[in-house]
Amino acid sequence: MTDPLHALFQPGRWPVFALVSARVSGLMLMAPLWSMPGLPKTVRAAVVVLLTLLLMPLVPDARVPEAALALPLPLAGELMIGLLIGLTAAVIVYGVTLGGEVISLQMGLSLGHALAPTPEVEVSSVGQLQSVLALLIYASVGGHLMLIRGLADSLAVLPPGVLPSFEGAGRSAAMLFGTLFSTAVRAAAPVMVALLLANVAIAILGRAVPQLNAMMVSFPITIGLGLLVLGLALPAIGGAVVGWVQGLPQDVTGVLQSVHP
Repeated sequence: MTDPLHALFQPGRWPVFALVSARVSGLMLMAPLWSMPGLPKTVRAAVVVLLTLLLMPLVPDARVPEAALALPLPLAGELMIGLLIGLTAAVIVYGVTLGGEVISLQMGLSLGHALAPTPEVEVSSVGQLQSVLALLIYASVGGHLMLIRGLADSLAVLPPGVLPSFEGAGRSAAMLFGTLFSTAVRAAAPVMVALLLANVAIAILGRAVPQLNAMMVSFPITIGLGLLVLGLALPAIGGAVVGWVQGLPQDVTGVLQSVHP
């Protein structure tokens, strides 16, 4: 066995291995693609172990608690760091998905599940379309690799065993959840504006012609107009997602600075 591998598997390195694996596990629990329900747990556990072994040579001198009872708190801190790093990318994908669900609700497609001939079968929606679009762009731009790079850089900024600032972590989590809703609004803005104008026009028409059943007329108009505007806006939404994913390194750096003690 070579000297680097021999040093890696020294008994004194196992607490450091546990701390790094907790940080990697937090990333796997939250980051897009890695946290997909379709990914078997055994595969995810194998990826955690493999990434931890690859990152171990990059770990600087770590502050490992001497007592075993003092280890759970550093493990929780490492898990929180990994969760925050994964959350920086998750808010982009989940935000675009949430925007699609808002569009589906405004168009009236949310009633598809209730009116379907087979209610036990889930009906596809605009949210699923935008979720797949966001995931494909995220993978094609290399967002999953950016997060792993950010995880490796975090080992130098916050060495394992250093307790992060929980107050700063709370502020970062609140800001990321705010980013989730702002991303959803920006992804759904074109269709929301078009449907708002259409609903105003239908309301004025209903006032002018009381005999007109505005509800029956609005469904085909909102669905048709929504699908048309969504098709025209998909390139713009894709370009915006590309810009958001390319800004992940700066987002990860900001998160790490906020939780630095």
